[in-house]
Amino acid sequence: MIETKQETWPRCLDCGEQFNPKRLRLGYVHCLSCGDGYAQKEATRKSKCVAPAFNKGAYQYVGSRADAKLIGR
Repeated sequence: MIETKQETWPRCLDCGEQFNPKRLRLGYVHCLSCGDGYAQKEATRKSKCVAPAFNKGAYQYVGSRADAKLIGR
């Protein structure tokens, strides 16, 4: 017989639905469906934060205003 440890399933902060405790241990506090919405928003925001580092150079992520001032110089 296999014994399993009873774990309480955490609830999503937005919708209140239960999600896997392993997901909470990874640091997520939202269920998959709510977390997907947050991930899409973040990916869209980050896609707008790119610039070429130099003439004919590849685009790179610009994470701060200080980085943005130095891009292209």
